[in-house]
Amino acid sequence: LFKQNMESLGRKVSLTDPESAFGSTDMGNVSQLVPGIHPEVAIAPREVVIHSPEFALAAASDAGSRGLLDAAKALAMTVADLASHPETVSKIKEEFRQGG
Repeated sequence: LFKQNMESLGRKVSLTDPESAFGSTDMGNVSQLVPGIHPEVAIAPREVVIHSPEFALAAASDAGSRGLLDAAKALAMTVADLASHPETVSKIKEEFRQGG
């Protein structure tokens, strides 16, 4: 749903291969108990490394602001989708219970 909502806002979405991603967040702990997503939104060219001075500049740029607003809109749209489609919530919970 989040992917569809980002695309509806004109954002190109690519899924990260979980085997090639690294790092850690508290979301990893949360997602052991409940279904969740941890989306990332591009605000700079792919070669810009997060936590770098270049990334800080990108975060403070117009592209950073647009990324933040698009991500917030897409998350809100996803919540609205889930609130208006309880059968989807049930399906997500069942897939989570079954480990898939």
